[in-house]
Amino acid sequence: MAAVMGLTVSPAIAAQDHGHGSVHGAGHGMSQDMAEMMKEMDRQMADTSAFGRKGDISKVTRTVIIEASEIRFDTAELDFKVGETIRFVIVNNGEQPHEFTIGDAAYQERARQAMAHMIEMGMDPVTPEHAAMHASAGNTVTLDVGDTKEIVWTFTETGSFEFSCNLIGHSEVGMKGGIVVN
Repeated sequence: MAAVMGLTVSPAIAAQDHGHGSVHGAGHGMSQDMAEMMKEMDRQMADTSAFGRKGDISKVTRTVIIEASEIRFDTAELDFKVGETIRFVIVNNGEQPHEFTIGDAAYQERARQAMAHMIEMGMDPVTPEHAAMHASAGNTVTLDVGDTKEIVWTFTETGSFEFSCNLIGHSEVGMKGGIVVN
């Protein structure tokens, strides 16, 4: 059994095609209970209220460029003010795909669990389906080799947060950094 974000999902059920363009879409032979569990997982990944929200490009106060290479980001610590809207430009100069996610520690842990679940289901993390899972929250981009992508983010809470690559094993070996918001 695979535990994901406090939910238990049978690998056989999880491997079914869930349809409708979302990683965790309902339908196509899925039980009502399974559909509800998938909706809850999507809801948890969309909840960024503890650390911020998708920002308005017209309110950007500064741009931060972060380069990803093999299992590292070129930046380890970032400092922002509460209410500040940041345009993050993430460049993948590495030889493998990477992800960039903004979150608190609990969110990052849920993201790593969801990533592990996706891999168990045989899904490629650099797909439109994975990107669609994060689109409404706006705090994650997946980058294939050579990609440059952006996140516009408003920090609404003070505290210590993180940015991380949650592809299997990347964060665990140091592909992450700290964000302090005062």
